[in-house]
Amino acid sequence: MRTPPEGIEVGDTLTQDEIEDAYKTGFGYRISGINPRRDDHNRRYILLFANEDGPYSDSVTQGRFEYIGEGLNGDQSEDSPGNSALIDARTSDFLIHFFYKRAEEADWEYQGLVDVLDYELQEQDGREVLVFTLEHRQQPDEPEPSAEEIEQERTELQQAVESEPQLTDDEEQYTESRRRARYAAFTQLVRDAYDEQCAICGSVRESPDGNPEVEAAHIYPKHEGGSDDVRNGIALCKLHHWAFDSGWFSLSDDHEILVKDASERNGYHEFKQFEGDQIRLPDEEEAHPHPMFLEEHRKIHTFDDE
Repeated sequence: MRTPPEGIEVGDTLTQDEIEDAYKTGFGYRISGINPRRDDHNRRYILLFANEDGPYSDSVTQGRFEYIGEGLNGDQSEDSPGNSALIDARTSDFLIHFFYKRAEEADWEYQGLVDVLDYELQEQDGREVLVFTLEHRQQPDEPEPSAEEIEQERTELQQAVESEPQLTDDEEQYTESRRRARYAAFTQLVRDAYDEQCAICGSVRESPDGNPEVEAAHIYPKHEGGSDDVRNGIALCKLHHWAFDSGWFSLSDDHEILVKDASERNGYHEFKQFEGDQIRLPDEEEAHPHPMFLEEHRKIHTFDDE
């Protein structure tokens, strides 16, 4: 979701139903604060909400402001889906659409795009919470890359598998438009290589409109500069993408699933069932995850120390 949906402008007020209809998403009974989403092209974005009289008394003005992370009880975690998405947004190329509800107002005001500048853990009321520093974006977003631009990047990435992989991309050589085209091409190539199937569980879910759930995950993460090389990609369903990025899963050089030894954490037994299994690999060997990227993923999540 590169720009607001057609018909929505900064300053507009919308009901929950109108937001759900515009973004083609659902929130259930009520809207939560941090909502990571994917658009029809599998590109990440976040719908972010704050109440003037909400649980954290978020104070929002034009310009820079603070936003408290998700988690109402106990210490907040950097690994929760919403908090980890905001942390990743500091260095990754996806957008945050911000909505604000004033006291005694029924509807949400669209305040446009915001950027994550920084975050820190603070002790408040006897527990640790994540305090994000956000800033309203003043400049209009650049246009979507064209189909021709995406196809050109796709061709270059296909040719790149004939040479030794590079751990990172030199982002300075790319314009914003080209970075977007390159990421879109990477997403297409990885999803096609895995036949739109999760490499961990094999799921092939689709939306009612026929859009695949499976996502293109970077093995050596994008926020570390990880290259858009298909060998640095793996197709995962939404749950296992989150689990892979947060360190529940890693892979051996032989593509065997490794699971973090954290039996005291919720979700451990759900993920433990996959330990020792081989992932579902692409038919084309040149698209298989490269050992260099796998080693770096294990280092980041300390699997080699276990």
